[in-house]
Amino acid sequence: MKNTFPSKILLFGEHIINKGANGLATPFYSYFSVLSFENTEHSLKESKLVLDLIFNQMKNTASLNTLFDLDAYAKDIENGMLINMNIPIGYGLGSSGAICAGVFDAYAKDKNKNPQELKTILGEMEGAFHGKSSGLDPLVSYLEKSVLVTKDNSEIKDFNLKNVTEFHTFLIDTKQARKTAPLVNQFIATYDSNTSFAEKVDKEIVPLTNDIITDFLENNLSTTYTKIAQLSKLHLENFKFLILEKHLSIWENALKNDDFYLKICGAGGGGFMLGFCKDKSKVLEVFGEDEVVFV
Repeated sequence: MKNTFPSKILLFGEHIINKGANGLATPFYSYFSVLSFENTEHSLKESKLVLDLIFNQMKNTASLNTLFDLDAYAKDIENGMLINMNIPIGYGLGSSGAICAGVFDAYAKDKNKNPQELKTILGEMEGAFHGKSSGLDPLVSYLEKSVLVTKDNSEIKDFNLKNVTEFHTFLIDTKQARKTAPLVNQFIATYDSNTSFAEKVDKEIVPLTNDIITDFLENNLSTTYTKIAQLSKLHLENFKFLILEKHLSIWENALKNDDFYLKICGAGGGGFMLGFCKDKSKVLEVFGEDEVVFV
């Protein structure tokens, strides 16, 4: 078994990947998951329950059950295999994706797949947790590479956020875990039932997100930062149901004063929020050091 699989940060594309938007995600090595038989401080108490969940998904999905050594997997579960993980669950950093990446690495019969094939397989595995998964989270964890996903392709990208000097990326700990599936379902239900919301997503949020990703990957970082401000405003105006009430005024004031820009991280609704700033001190004036993680 490979040592560790990192968490991921979805920089751009939350929820709207399944509505035609591009998505850009990158590994985040401060948090990780590993399968082992060693009981450590990071061992997940619910390891057997989670591993059984993935096992049943693979066994009962026709497109998956022939791809894995399920006998070996079942035996290892029975023998007490554990998930050792410090990725907070329900925080938007891809805890389920990292676990699925580890299972794939340990039990897939043929790992010689292109990124698009891997994304499909890993997404079907992660469906055990979310009902529907784009597969991006586990793909980033498995490849340990930044990935651009478009409607038709998954492409590895070579960049490191630590090398971006024009602005800083950070996470805000809301101190409140959430479950992904209900939030995904709420987003889809709102999109399907609210025409004005769907139009705002399709005509403004999706194109702007795609533009930001293009600018970022082409190193047009000043333009990227300006457009992130626009995206932050659109998230605040349209995704209030994905933002904790205690953060709405902070979000609005920071945006108004151009101190920093917040956006949804993963499913939203708690967990981490994602932020961008030019001056770290502006963030630390509002949030405590125990709430901020600079990437």
